[in-house]
Amino acid sequence: MVRTRTVVNAIIGAAISVVASFIPGSTVLGGAVAGFLEGPDERAGAIAGALAGAITLIPFLILGVFVAGFLSLGLIGGFPIEGVVLFTFVLFSAGFFLLLYTVGFSLLGGYLGAYLAREYPDRHRRTRETVSFDTSSAETDRRSDTPSTRDDEASAFETEFGDSSDRADDRDTQRERDRDSDRER
Repeated sequence: MVRTRTVVNAIIGAAISVVASFIPGSTVLGGAVAGFLEGPDERAGAIAGALAGAITLIPFLILGVFVAGFLSLGLIGGFPIEGVVLFTFVLFSAGFFLLLYTVGFSLLGGYLGAYLAREYPDRHRRTRETVSFDTSSAETDRRSDTPSTRDDEASAFETEFGDSSDRADDRDTQRERDRDSDRER
């Protein structure tokens, strides 16, 4: 289910993609912005990125319809059916490539943006505050659903090598024992 916040994030990402469309890969950038604003959940970020790509596709399709309409004016007259079929094939191939470029790369950018939001939660919170999004209730609900990889890595490290504070306590205890044994001698 797509929420209103997701649509707003997708519109922001699509606007960035269209404004920066002269840069190759601008759809990845727009999707990353939408995914970063959406939050630390990679699935939700990918959905926001894909939606941003679908919104970005609309102006390109409108421009494509006008260009195809202008080019097809010459096909009305005496061109054989093979020319019309070839033109239709080229048109659909270009449309498929455009769909892949806008939606596919925006989806990838949305996933990467959500990953960055999870890795940098303070930056994510400040960015959402700057854009005047609510950061209190929705963020805490999402964070509790998304497991943190840093906590998992730290607990795995502690399980494998022991807690670092325990090692420090053990070293201090060992030093005190060594001092006591030196005093007794």
